[in-house]
Amino acid sequence: MEGGWEALAVIAAAARGAYRVGDRIRVRASGVVHEVTLTRWLAGEMLPGPACMVGVAGWDPFAAHPAQGEVTCRRCLKLRTPAQRGVEQLGLFEL
Repeated sequence: MEGGWEALAVIAAAARGAYRVGDRIRVRASGVVHEVTLTRWLAGEMLPGPACMVGVAGWDPFAAHPAQGEVTCRRCLKLRTPAQRGVEQLGLFEL
């Protein structure tokens, strides 16, 4: 990495290092607890982020922080649950 990109790698490593197995994630002071996954950041670095891909405004790697407890994000919970069998998807604009 050239031109100061090394600092991004250090920041990303620090953000990843803050999480332990089983941790969840919160964004800023929100009370919503998300599943955590790695997401692509600047210069291709990987940061922990919400599995539902809710936006973390400002590209701030420390806007999200580890959390414990049950996931409360509806999108994250829906991602956990496999699609219901026998439920037919309706076609868009079908008459």
